[in-house]
Amino acid sequence: MREWEPANWKRDWTFSPAPFALFVHTPLCGTCKAVRRMLEVATEIVPDIPIMAANVNHMPDMAQKFQIESVPCLMFKRKDGTWHKQYRFPSVTELVDRLRIESENK
Repeated sequence: MREWEPANWKRDWTFSPAPFALFVHTPLCGTCKAVRRMLEVATEIVPDIPIMAANVNHMPDMAQKFQIESVPCLMFKRKDGTWHKQYRFPSVTELVDRLRIESENK
């Protein structure tokens, strides 16, 4: 999982090929840390979709642009340019299913 740099996110979200996922987090959030570990496991199972991470504390303009309501948030950029946000992370199995669905939307 590559961390987005605050200076590069505007360019990256526009020009990165879809589908890809963006994990929005804060470093002191315990739930964010747990979801990051879940994502690491899920991406071992479904490596087809690239996942980037963004520390929302360093990118408040990104949070406003995408209307991030809370962290952790997993956003998927689809081929048609639309975004899907997910705030609920009950299990690795559900994350694997979501990654498979999004990777099939190529």
